[in-house]
Amino acid sequence: MNLKKRIIKNYVNFRGRSLKGRKIVLIESDDWGSIRMPSRVVYDKLVSNGIDIDKCVFDKYDALESEKDLTELFEVLTSVRDSKGKHAIMAPYVLLANPDFERIEECRMERYVYESVLSTYKKNPHTENSFAIIKEGMIQGIWNPQFHGREHVNVNRWLKACRRNDKFVSLAFHANAFLSTAFPKDLDCFPAFDYDTETEIVKIEQIISEGLDMFRKIYDNIPISICAPCGIANQKVFKVALEKGIRMIPGQILTPNGIGEYEKLDYFWGDRYFQDAMHYRRNCKFDPSNPRYKDSVDSCLAEIEIAFRWGKPAVIDSHRVNYIGSIFPENRETSLRQLKRLLKEIVKRWPDVEFMTSEEIYNLYR
Repeated sequence: MNLKKRIIKNYVNFRGRSLKGRKIVLIESDDWGSIRMPSRVVYDKLVSNGIDIDKCVFDKYDALESEKDLTELFEVLTSVRDSKGKHAIMAPYVLLANPDFERIEECRMERYVYESVLSTYKKNPHTENSFAIIKEGMIQGIWNPQFHGREHVNVNRWLKACRRNDKFVSLAFHANAFLSTAFPKDLDCFPAFDYDTETEIVKIEQIISEGLDMFRKIYDNIPISICAPCGIANQKVFKVALEKGIRMIPGQILTPNGIGEYEKLDYFWGDRYFQDAMHYRRNCKFDPSNPRYKDSVDSCLAEIEIAFRWGKPAVIDSHRVNYIGSIFPENRETSLRQLKRLLKEIVKRWPDVEFMTSEEIYNLYR
């Protein structure tokens, strides 16, 4: 970690309310439940047709989580215990729906139609039992789902892209793939809560409300935390989430103004958002699949040390892509080795460490 980054990390962790004497760790991981690359066969086909998939780590490696992905990840999480005997905990930020490609095509891309993530799981032999394994992880206490969005799709932009009849967009659509490398450069279709006109805000509020209702129905639980796709959201839409039970909102938010400009908002641990809701920070990073983070274990340990120095929980920012192996098995294998090393080192360096859920951390601050 260079000097500039170390100074920034110390400043971020210095700010906000502290929990002196507690060493708390939670891994947060985005994108679970969303589609990306359906299979290695589709990957090979799209590459052969000229889509430069390899320039994006997510497009190349990420896919709907398989039974094997989940089983092997859970084995790593249960390979360690904290000072109170609890296994490591991951809070997956989940999506509850995906595009229904067949019905959207029937509508000639004029209307967006989604399917439940449970339907998406059942469509693929290697994912048809994924949700059963997820439920087991929840019962074990190692899988603590939180809310990412209804789907990881900016509906208006994606339909606009599909109607252009662009070659790459069409190839990806008919392969049931959702890829950034296939989108036109002027249409970023991943920030689901972003908008290009003020009139879209009401629709986004509806999407969030529907997504949270689906979460409750699918997971039989109410999430306490929200993380907007790509970290982009207008402050107004969070109030809809609060009405549905959300109480934790990340401290770093990019809020759009509808004309392609964004304001970066910074809040810190324990800062009140509204009534009894609070902000928190993801203050550590673990993304070994991304070449930008080649020393993921060592850099993450250094960030955890800084968080603990200032009495803050170490909330590790990660992504599903690291733990997926259905396209390239070596991606999952390499990342899981590093995750296991990270967890083993955490309990070794800090014997009094505590693995906690989002709800437990919120209750401590409350």
